[in-house]
Amino acid sequence: MKKLLGRFLLIDSRMKLRNKMLISFVLMVFIPSVCIGFISYQKSSAIISEQTSHAYLEALRQTTINISYRLDEIENISEMVYANETLQKLLRKSQQEKLSVGEVIDDYNTIIEILENSEKNRTIFRIRLMVASNPMYAMEGINILNIESHLLEDWNTRLSSKKRSMEWIYSPGTTYPGIGVKETVSLYRTIKDLKNVRNLLGLLAIDVDQETISAVLRDMNLNLPYQAVLMNRQEMIASYSQGMDSIPMDSDELQAALGDEIGERQAYTSVRIHGERYLHLVQPMEDLDWQLVVLIPSLRITDQSSLLGLYILLLSVSLIALGIGLAYLLSNRITSRLSHLIHKMKDLERGQFGKVVDVSGQDEIAVLQQSFNNMSIQIQSLIGEVYAMTRKQQQEELKVLEGRINSHFLYNTLDTVKWMSLSSNAPEIARIVTNLSKFYRISLNKGHARLSVEKELEHVQAYVAIQETRFSGKLRYETKVDSAMLHKEIIKLILQPIVENAILHGINKSASRQGRIRVRGLLRKHAIVFYITDTGAGMSTEQMSSLLQEGSAGYGVRNVHERLKLYFGEGSGVRIRSREGQGTSVRLLLVLDTEKVLDL
Repeated sequence: MKKLLGRFLLIDSRMKLRNKMLISFVLMVFIPSVCIGFISYQKSSAIISEQTSHAYLEALRQTTINISYRLDEIENISEMVYANETLQKLLRKSQQEKLSVGEVIDDYNTIIEILENSEKNRTIFRIRLMVASNPMYAMEGINILNIESHLLEDWNTRLSSKKRSMEWIYSPGTTYPGIGVKETVSLYRTIKDLKNVRNLLGLLAIDVDQETISAVLRDMNLNLPYQAVLMNRQEMIASYSQGMDSIPMDSDELQAALGDEIGERQAYTSVRIHGERYLHLVQPMEDLDWQLVVLIPSLRITDQSSLLGLYILLLSVSLIALGIGLAYLLSNRITSRLSHLIHKMKDLERGQFGKVVDVSGQDEIAVLQQSFNNMSIQIQSLIGEVYAMTRKQQQEELKVLEGRINSHFLYNTLDTVKWMSLSSNAPEIARIVTNLSKFYRISLNKGHARLSVEKELEHVQAYVAIQETRFSGKLRYETKVDSAMLHKEIIKLILQPIVENAILHGINKSASRQGRIRVRGLLRKHAIVFYITDTGAGMSTEQMSSLLQEGSAGYGVRNVHERLKLYFGEGSGVRIRSREGQGTSVRLLLVLDTEKVLDL
């Protein structure tokens, strides 16, 4: 990942700004267009699928209404047969009396007439009446059948728990004399004696040919290939397939898709069977534990959204092409002024100073153009100034070299005076000359700005030794410095100007013109502190506060203060405390760690 990122950054660093902007603009157009197109297609497809599903669910609901209407019609016919007084009378008589052959024949003809009149309904395939009294007509085997008494009781127990004491039952193979085996859906109900409901007169079965129900499924007319299945909780009742290969009903995938439970409400979902995706529609039937299931190939449903997807694709491609064209023009317009500016900058690199570009517009590039013009003019002006400063610097270096030559001449002259004083038996003059030589040697410090604390103290000692001769022994000088700080490096000439002020403006202005100067040095954890105290005349508050101000008479003190701040940072510098007639105390703070300044 890091390697790939590094390669990308390398390519990005080498790519021209115009190409970067062009790619950025293209991505800004391409990514939203693709995302919007994809989302629009997905959303439109979902809406089309949902609307199609709802339309087909409505067709399923209408189909179940048609089926329910036919089943209700049959249930009503069963009520008429059940309540037929003639049938009730004949069945009751067959149980209570021993009938002659003539009576059996007459009763049989009457019952057959009743049943055949009811069979005239186009939905009914056969009406079967099963009786347990075993009269001769019960052996007919077509409309009138025999049933064992205990089986009739079992049927009564089963149907008593059903709504309206009747039940629709699917029969996958019922044998009919002269016709053969047929698949039927039959309505079963017991016929009870209306005068004594505890007395079972028989069992009525009204058969409906499965093809009759399949015809209703065929009339759904969904305008798309589909397979419709009418089923109850245990098995399929009827099915119909239009425009597609019928899926075997014993397919495990189909059974898993159809589910084991009857839905309580209509629904639709997507299922996969034999690797193909289908829209799965479910419509339960009211008052029955049946449901109508329809499978429609999803590919045919999405045909409607495919055309919409094509339109969205063409629109997205058009927008992307237009965006790329606009991005190309815009990037060229923006970078053309930058390219012109870069060309002028290269001229500047080749030494062609003072050239300017035409400022156009009021945007950031115009600001760059104006800044470049100002820079070009300023560079031309600075070149002249630098040339003049270079000449001046060369002159100053000559002066420094001259001064070094003069300093060596001074050292040699002072050394000569020292030996002449010793030859003339004048040791005081030799001592003063020796201290004066040491004073200047340490002051110059071979041109270096930094020296050790020990050398700085030697420099002060040499200066005080010369001044002691002037004050005839009335000047006392003491030092007390932590030994650990003697080899610490500081900047030179920070103690001598303070000691000089103490002598000239403190002790020299006191009434007795004598006094003591003490230098104390402390090494703290993050700073070096010097205290220089004198017993001189002191100063007023106004004089003390003005010493560090610009233009004051205390140039040496202010110079030390500024140099300490410059070399050792904020927090470093000079602080003065003094009272008139009581002397002066000056603190020099040299901060070594600027993050931890001590309040000393």
